[in-house]
Amino acid sequence: MAASNEDDRNPGGAPMERRTFLLATTGLLGTGIAAVAGVPSIGAATFPLDNPTTSGGAEPVPAGPIGRFGDEPTRVDLYADRRDAWNRFEDVKVGSAWVLRLEGRLVAFSTVCPHLGCAIDYDPKARNFVCPCHNSVFDREGNVVHGPAPRPMDRLDVEADGKLVKIRYRRFKQGVKEKVPL
Repeated sequence: MAASNEDDRNPGGAPMERRTFLLATTGLLGTGIAAVAGVPSIGAATFPLDNPTTSGGAEPVPAGPIGRFGDEPTRVDLYADRRDAWNRFEDVKVGSAWVLRLEGRLVAFSTVCPHLGCAIDYDPKARNFVCPCHNSVFDREGNVVHGPAPRPMDRLDVEADGKLVKIRYRRFKQGVKEKVPL
């Protein structure tokens, strides 16, 4: 029995090598099991980082019948189906736009001020768009008349199929001179 105890304490003996092998095998097996369980979990948790978290900006959104829009700006709320990483929501408000006819064609402007993102209103008496937060004023073409806004109102793409007006709603970076989509 004394010889067996000496073998256990001997770093070069066979029983020590077997223990080391069993510990290493158990560790590798445990690491493999953790990887098999962990990789899908990590993939599910990081899914939104590699995929767009919302949709609806690429497709035009119905804004209303073409007869609704004339020379005076009309504010429309735009609704679309939205999808985040795991859920789908129907008829979610994605934004608002001012729609009017300029020189015979429909034009849409975002209601978001390019300065700091406040809501832009229309003053029918002055026939100007006004941001009440910091007193930016825009003419009917969306150009800056005065105020701290760094660029004109953001134009949105408009499509009309004869009966229905559709707008491709997008958001843009605020506080910068260039129109940078988000």
